[in-house]
Amino acid sequence: MKKSTIIMIFLIGLSIFMYPHIAQFSNSELQKSQVSDFKRTERSHEEIQDIIIKAIKCNENIYYDRKGFRDPFIDGDVKSQKLKECMEIYDGNIFAVIEIPKLNLNIPIFLGATDEILSEGIGQIKGSSIPIGGKNTHTILSGHRGMGTKEMFRNIDKLQVGDKFYIHGKTGILKYRVIGQNVIYPDQTSALEIQEGKDMATLFTCHPYRHNYQRLLIHGERFE
Repeated sequence: MKKSTIIMIFLIGLSIFMYPHIAQFSNSELQKSQVSDFKRTERSHEEIQDIIIKAIKCNENIYYDRKGFRDPFIDGDVKSQKLKECMEIYDGNIFAVIEIPKLNLNIPIFLGATDEILSEGIGQIKGSSIPIGGKNTHTILSGHRGMGTKEMFRNIDKLQVGDKFYIHGKTGILKYRVIGQNVIYPDQTSALEIQEGKDMATLFTCHPYRHNYQRLLIHGERFE
């Protein structure tokens, strides 16, 4: 075998091996850029109040009209468009950012949880509260348990009681402390319901890692 052929085979093999690592780094840098741009954007008092008023109205509709959740990893979030219309948010617009210091994660949050959204960042599951906080709210944030080229929620099983995560929204920062985690099957949704008088956020992903038949939930309760 010619030396040039051996070198070519080696380079092809090296490129195949390196691609996931290079792609993950590239996607991580892209997400950092999106997060940085979102956090730097200044919003007027009027814009913030408008977002709060719309979100409160949408969350009240969710609280008083509970029709169950749609698991985004099974049948997609086919009703997410109605939620976006309620908020006047359109496809591709980042609504918030989730920060998990323990895992060194900063990932964009989008309203809805379609396949397209979950390939770009974290999705807010239809049927859960819009992430602006407040009593009688429970935001469910869904993310893949890692992708070949993106970390996403791969390591959230490492979060323990007392660990913190933050939602940087257009109206301010919401702070949550982990109060527990549990594993459910897709048809078990009681742990995702709004709890009377509480302000909660749950991180939602597939379980076990590299499989898709259960769901891992990391529950957080808001603190000041």
